[in-house]
Amino acid sequence: MNRYVAPPGEWDCGILLSNIKRNGKPYCIDLALPLDGSVEYWGQSYMADGPVSVSITANYAGENIVVRVELEGNFLLPCSRCLCETGLAINGDMRYLFTLRPAVDEGGRHGRHAEPDDDDDAPDGDVDVIVIDGYNAELDLSSYVWETLILNLPEKVLCGEDCLGLCPICGGNRNITGCGCVAHDTDPRFEVLRDLGSV
Repeated sequence: MNRYVAPPGEWDCGILLSNIKRNGKPYCIDLALPLDGSVEYWGQSYMADGPVSVSITANYAGENIVVRVELEGNFLLPCSRCLCETGLAINGDMRYLFTLRPAVDEGGRHGRHAEPDDDDDAPDGDVDVIVIDGYNAELDLSSYVWETLILNLPEKVLCGEDCLGLCPICGGNRNITGCGCVAHDTDPRFEVLRDLGSV
């Protein structure tokens, strides 16, 4: 079984820059990306239950390119309370801003980020502009699709909001049967202190 901590090598998320037209019409592609194994994140394994569905939309905003990544996927992992296998459906939606121009800082050095144009079509708020080489014919979005995926994986998953979890005494699943164990109100390690007080 594969254990992924980075985008699978078989993912093909490239788009040709020539397909993104400057006439304002967005360029859209839909992908079904294979994920044969588990995604390792938050210290646990998210077992993929089928391919990841991705929709990518790209369009020009001034001299920049806005890319929207929408993602859906299904996973299986243990419930955080009772450890039973639990289904998880995720939906991700992120936008990225690219520029074909080099970013130059105050010292005249080329950097990774540049300030976006003051354009009505550009995303609102503070957005990093990712500089790409205009000589490349293709924009590889695999790492950004992967980022959209992992940033939408929850740290904890419950099989249900009313999950009773495991009995702390016998370890039985309290959702299935009542074990009859009686929990101590106090830590048994302090019982000797209580006995001393009764002398």
